[in-house]
Amino acid sequence: MTSPELTTHKPTTHKPTTLLDRLGALRGLLTISDADYHAFMGSYGELFVDSPENPLDDYESGIPPKGYDQGSSEELQALYKVIHLLCTLGSVEKMYMPPTIDPDKSVLQNQILFERMLAEDLQLQAGRKVLDLGCGCGAIAEHIADLTGATPFGINLDASQIDKAHRNPNLPAANFAVGDFNKPLPFDDDSFDAVYAIQPLTYLQNHVFTFAEVLRILKPGGRFVAALDAYDRDNEVHRRLIQDTRELTVFGGFWHFRYWEDAYRDAGFELISSVGRSAVEMIKKEVALFSRYEAVFKALAKVRIIPKKTDALLQRMNKNSRSYIEAEEAELLTLNWHCVGQKPG
Repeated sequence: MTSPELTTHKPTTHKPTTLLDRLGALRGLLTISDADYHAFMGSYGELFVDSPENPLDDYESGIPPKGYDQGSSEELQALYKVIHLLCTLGSVEKMYMPPTIDPDKSVLQNQILFERMLAEDLQLQAGRKVLDLGCGCGAIAEHIADLTGATPFGINLDASQIDKAHRNPNLPAANFAVGDFNKPLPFDDDSFDAVYAIQPLTYLQNHVFTFAEVLRILKPGGRFVAALDAYDRDNEVHRRLIQDTRELTVFGGFWHFRYWEDAYRDAGFELISSVGRSAVEMIKKEVALFSRYEAVFKALAKVRIIPKKTDALLQRMNKNSRSYIEAEEAELLTLNWHCVGQKPG
């Protein structure tokens, strides 16, 4: 294990997904290899069948949460290698749908507003160290560093996104590495002033283990923030909506928010806050955007301007996208359950 060293990081003005980012993603999709295409298409049948679900009635019955066994799998890595390109075409290069903070603003603008709230929760100062669990391409870490002056670190299971982080001149490349939060974190005790995770923790194999690891690497008083899920299972129609949403947003396990609150407390955190926020208006904006993409890709593939497999990738990702809206409107789930925990001391 190592203690993260401070790396000089020049503050920048954070820029969300640009046209060049989207063109780069499109180029990746147009030139995707057959191996990556088949690995992505086949991953759904491996990752989203019989996924663990522990709703409120399980919690009230004292049933412990069942972990997501595929959280470190090659199939998950294959999924993210491609779905990150698809998401970058839209507004979710950062791989999360923000809560609706200002319905008149775009998805990208609401991400920025949410990340400002996150930065306030983390209570960081310039020169402090902050770790992003499941950091993706480092875009969120870049913004948090820009807002706080803290030195960013990140680990992510998908090597292709870490490669992208390394190409970002606004990030200290040495601080970003392929890593797995289902395994011992490669840092010394009391290494970080704050740790956060925005929507990757549905891939936890063992809540107790990972939360204990986060507590270990945090300095006393350090904070751990995660945007999480809440779910109350009701009937067959609801379960179909949840399954459709799982395949669209590629979340893993599905646990009622009381399980998350217990995970904080059981690990030794003081639970500062726990609140869910709706993302319905943001989801509608993104579904509308990808529906337009879907129509364009289908037309271009029909006249052989783009490969059929590029069209098929988008069709697979965007399948049953309306279910996500219905599930949030019916309050069956939120992908924005926001918890803040603090290490005593």
